[in-house]
Amino acid sequence: MAAQTSLNTLIAAIASAVVDAQDRIEQHQMSHLSDFFDEDNRPKSVVIRMPSLHPKAGEQDEDLYRAPILPLVSTNVLRIKEVEITFDADIGPLVEGDVPAETHVEPGWKGKSPAARPHLSVDPSAGGNDRKSGSVHVVLRVEGSEPTDGAARLMNHLSQTQGVFKTFKPGD
Repeated sequence: MAAQTSLNTLIAAIASAVVDAQDRIEQHQMSHLSDFFDEDNRPKSVVIRMPSLHPKAGEQDEDLYRAPILPLVSTNVLRIKEVEITFDADIGPLVEGDVPAETHVEPGWKGKSPAARPHLSVDPSAGGNDRKSGSVHVVLRVEGSEPTDGAARLMNHLSQTQGVFKTFKPGD
């Protein structure tokens, strides 16, 4: 067994990688939010010419209708639904007492200290007989989710601001 590490540390590192992956998904989605606003943080909108529905409008009269773009497009809100990680590892001895050097305890955590818990050492670089050494199989499933309350309120407010802002006769 060449490079053993505590199983707890390995699991914490995997959990940290999953949290980091979700954070990167969210950061990617947030970076595209600015595409819907101009440099002064006003919502970008599209102006559409439509036949006027005003009761006193003539047959050729048109309405200019302004609609903010954000509520018009589908927002892809993704989140990690499931993670499956499989690997082969050699199991080392069960150790009571001493905390492995790589274990870090945040202040304020309650419960038994890591020193009081037994820990198990593993060698993740030792793959099984039929696998390449150090190989890991990762399956990450994402799913669409509902927009956050803040995003839903923003899109609802922007939807309420859309509408006709001018009626005119062609040629005016």
